[in-house]
Amino acid sequence: MPFTRVNPGDLIQAQNLNQVIGSLNGTSGQGVPIAQVAVNDATNYALSVQNLEVTNSRAVNIVKSDGSLLIRADATGVSLGTPLNLPANSVNTTAIANNAVTNAKLGTDTARLNQLTNGGFEVWQRGNGPFTGTTVYTADRWYISGTVLSVSRDTTNVDGSPTALAMTFSTAGTNNQLFQKLEGSNLNGKTLSFSIRVRCSQANSIRALLADSAGTAYSAFHSGDGTYQTLTVTRTLAAASTINYIGVDIAAVGTAYLDNAMLVVGSVPADYAPLHPADDLARCLRYYDRWSIPANGNYPFVGSNNSSTVAVISGATHLPMAVTPTFTSAPPANINVVVASWATAFVSTAISAAGTTPTSFLVNVTIGSASLTAAAPAFLQAATSSSWIAMEANP
Repeated sequence: MPFTRVNPGDLIQAQNLNQVIGSLNGTSGQGVPIAQVAVNDATNYALSVQNLEVTNSRAVNIVKSDGSLLIRADATGVSLGTPLNLPANSVNTTAIANNAVTNAKLGTDTARLNQLTNGGFEVWQRGNGPFTGTTVYTADRWYISGTVLSVSRDTTNVDGSPTALAMTFSTAGTNNQLFQKLEGSNLNGKTLSFSIRVRCSQANSIRALLADSAGTAYSAFHSGDGTYQTLTVTRTLAAASTINYIGVDIAAVGTAYLDNAMLVVGSVPADYAPLHPADDLARCLRYYDRWSIPANGNYPFVGSNNSSTVAVISGATHLPMAVTPTFTSAPPANINVVVASWATAFVSTAISAAGTTPTSFLVNVTIGSASLTAAAPAFLQAATSSSWIAMEANP
């Protein structure tokens, strides 16, 4: 068979290609064989093509039967024809250029805004616990429901962060949960994905939940292998939902550790991304603002005596709170009233709010004897090591 000349850019028919291959293999009368190269060779390639014309370099040109482009590689780069039959979840440059990368194509490690407050369980303004009882706040914004729970701050069984939440439960049943309520209705109608890291040694014990007023969606249970696992659940909130919350459901007796919770908009859960500590605390102060009262020398809360037995003290919140807050404090016996002479500290017998707003408060502090001078300045002072006042706003 005569050797058919193939010029650069010519289409190669099967018979021409066979002649080229025959010449490369060293078939009699058709060339000298070249050495075979393994595809997984570290320094060589199965095929290398080089065109020395720098401005007109052409390596590959593959066309369809109608002559339209399939693949071209030349000096300008790689061009692909249409349509591109890529996998459903793939991302191509056209989608990126058109801002058309959907949430379903994102990875869990794509940074997104966490809709939770104190998702890392780092802020514990109410103390380290243990917290027990029904409807009690523990770590900031995290609430327990059920009388069989005990929650404490934990710095040992953590998942790569300074603090985790330790939870023990002696009974399991309906409404035994630790959860966070979502503020407002701005997320109504949106698809949300909740993820949380959980460690426990009891199978079928802990699962994540995402709920609205229309129902609840659950994740799979933790396997109970004693390691941290990521539990995830996705749900589209009802458009007219009146209450939305996330958390964990407790279905078996035991102990569990929770850390690094994320709630994001979209169908793909996200890996936990910590906030700056200042931002984390600022979110918490929107719902709970607490001050420790110093023993002496520093009097952040000042007022005046309204009568011989009542001092009126005012103050401002660190940040505007979510709703009009309620006033709480340590037991009255832990707080003294000091007058301007600094000579005597009077132990209070009652403390109550005279008025609160999202940015300020006014409280009445009553003492047991008629020892105050009306209209004279008054200050709060600690009577014990646990002396505090707080504002609490839970929308």
